[in-house]
Amino acid sequence: MNKKKILFIINPKSGTGGKQHIPDLIARTMDKERFEYTVAFTEGPKHGTTLGRRAAENQMDAVVAVGGDGSVNEIAKGLLGSETALGILPTGSGNGLALHLGISKKLEKALEVIQAGQIVKIDTVKINDEFCIGTIGVGFDAHIAHLFATSPKRGYATYVKLVLSEFYKYKPLLYDMEVDGKRTSVSCFLLTFANSSQFGNNAVIAPFADVQDGILDISMMDRFPAWKAPHLIYRLMNNIIHKSRYFNMLKCKSVVLKNDTVLKGHIDGEPVTFTTDLHVKIIPASLNILVAKQ
Repeated sequence: MNKKKILFIINPKSGTGGKQHIPDLIARTMDKERFEYTVAFTEGPKHGTTLGRRAAENQMDAVVAVGGDGSVNEIAKGLLGSETALGILPTGSGNGLALHLGISKKLEKALEVIQAGQIVKIDTVKINDEFCIGTIGVGFDAHIAHLFATSPKRGYATYVKLVLSEFYKYKPLLYDMEVDGKRTSVSCFLLTFANSSQFGNNAVIAPFADVQDGILDISMMDRFPAWKAPHLIYRLMNNIIHKSRYFNMLKCKSVVLKNDTVLKGHIDGEPVTFTTDLHVKIIPASLNILVAKQ
């Protein structure tokens, strides 16, 4: 029996904890009769893409991203258009895509998913010349992503503190869009283009998002009274944000967001800055990924 070849790519800077123990955990858990694996550490930005692309060129069966959504994004870029599957060991601060796919944050459980070998094809998103696998935001979530990136402390507690401290200060913006060619203008506190359902930590912003439906979800949060903030956060964290009258949703294949300024955004939780129009398009069934069995 030919052993399946897997590359684990570890981002040592993701999340809050050290990653030194992970190679030992992999060694204890992986079935060496069925799998031949190697472990690599990223050494800087975009290194994960290079390692992933090289693994795909060498026709490895899977590449496992050990990190958060930013690491998953970076590594997945190198696998597009190949048969090599993406796996996830979630060790980031949010782990939105992993949670959407039912992959446990307990690494032993996540390694079971890798070894079970159930592969599906999922959609990805193209935004101008960039790549997204989960969510793109240009509203409050982008504001938080930029603050989180410069915070001296990482982790869920830091994220929650930022959300609570900034929720009352942030002012909605006016957005002009073409959604599947139809013009619309909206004033939003939060505007998210979603392939998967959540930012991470079970904060579900697109309750009906499906990574296999060939559709992009647009989630919009209207201006709301400040005293409603705790209630809306509760809805967000309990997958019922769609029941709020301040929440609106559109579905499309592509959207153009008009922009003639410097606009803060995030792609899969990583802060970015846009200075031109945003062209966002769903790319159906473009990535193989290992998922938990249903």
